[in-house]
Amino acid sequence: MLQSTMMQTRRQFIRTSLGATAAAVPVKWCRAEEVSPNLKIKLRVCVASDLHYGQKDTPYVKMADDLVGWVNEEKKTKGLDALFLNGDLTNDSSEALLILRDGPLSTLQVPFHTIKGNHDFIDEKPGSPTESWQKIWGYPSNHTVKYGDFVFIMADTSAPRKSDVYLAADLEWLKKELESHKDAPAIFVMIHIPQRKQGVEGWPQHGVHDVEEVGKAEAVMDLLESTGNVRGVFHGHNHDETAAYVSGEKRYFFDSHVGGSWGAKKGYRILEIYEDNRMLTYQMNAEDNIESNRDEIMG
Repeated sequence: MLQSTMMQTRRQFIRTSLGATAAAVPVKWCRAEEVSPNLKIKLRVCVASDLHYGQKDTPYVKMADDLVGWVNEEKKTKGLDALFLNGDLTNDSSEALLILRDGPLSTLQVPFHTIKGNHDFIDEKPGSPTESWQKIWGYPSNHTVKYGDFVFIMADTSAPRKSDVYLAADLEWLKKELESHKDAPAIFVMIHIPQRKQGVEGWPQHGVHDVEEVGKAEAVMDLLESTGNVRGVFHGHNHDETAAYVSGEKRYFFDSHVGGSWGAKKGYRILEIYEDNRMLTYQMNAEDNIESNRDEIMG
């Protein structure tokens, strides 16, 4: 059964090292210096978000091509098993989803998985090639994939059409997915919209804010933080954020953005799992080819 006990530290956002918590679990975060150079990587994935393909007055074609180049280079030089595109693939255009799918993304040299963002819309017209996420990508907007023993749950937090309302993830669907994978050594959850209202004990901007959604989103965080084998939650949406936050001993990671008209340096996040089940994550400022936040979570 899923655990229901709340941790006293659930709302504490702290600055800490990656190895500071969860030391007793089979799969654990670690510092870079704790990884032996002789250890082999058994899973290495990339998380990127916010391409905003089709956004007016931006070089969106080049930015999508840049992402594909960066990911393919990771595959060539260091090895890469998958790419997770964590929402806002496009900018309010269902047609752009097809152009992106059949254009730049078709040249990726690794499997990729898409999460629906608040700017990703379907047209819902019966028979349309973009009438559903399933029809576009071959899977629903809420879906789960596995790589070996490791589970990646992708939760939809987007409104059906253009809206200023950021949604909570589907709590009942999440419960079922977490329960069905309760024996996995690690679950990673991909959620485009941060589920905490901005400003609450240091939580960053652009989280769920609608009065009817805030309570639902907190229930989502309660669930994630009371599920022992959830090892990390990955967010997009906030183009300025490249670091991570801790709540209830769970880590919430951000990856800045690839496209769009504002934000930090463009880039992506890498997750590595080693043969002894140590985990390491860091942010890549791809514009300058600089790693950051490899050892420390910034709160």
